[in-house]
Amino acid sequence: MKKFLISSWPAILLLFLIASCGKEKSLEEDLAQYYIKCKVGSVDKTFNIGAVASQLDLGGGLISYSVFGKTVSDPNNLESLGFTIQLSVPFATGTYKETDPTTDYSLAGIYNPNTTEAAEIFASRYDEEDPFQITFTEITGTTLSGIFKGKLFVNNADPDADSLVLTNGSFRVKFQK
Repeated sequence: MKKFLISSWPAILLLFLIASCGKEKSLEEDLAQYYIKCKVGSVDKTFNIGAVASQLDLGGGLISYSVFGKTVSDPNNLESLGFTIQLSVPFATGTYKETDPTTDYSLAGIYNPNTTEAAEIFASRYDEEDPFQITFTEITGTTLSGIFKGKLFVNNADPDADSLVLTNGSFRVKFQK
């Protein structure tokens, strides 16, 4: 038995190396499946860097779910997209609009075109004609998926502020509780 172990250690080492390389590749593939995609104006964008969803208990029966992603991993590039829904009812699949006349939830979307100036970031602002809305199609312990669209405005009080429209939005993000 000792002779077998001594002569077969290179084969055993090779098996461990192959197994561990396979696990790394599997992990990379797993992270690659998460994304947020949409058209920002007329430009296709993919926010697949750090594309995650998180949950936060705000107390008083309010739970917040936030989705976020960046376009590139460069820490100096701030281009990102995110949205948050705060619920006082159980989270369920379905469509949620920022203009719905309900107190069961509130919804907000935000797009940072790569700026540190708060007044240049776009946010939802209850547009009646094209409200920001999300349809959650999958809610599991590990994944949130769905579609979204709507109009965002430059973050200031000007009623004629610049705006942009998000269309063809879809997401599949890792859910971290």
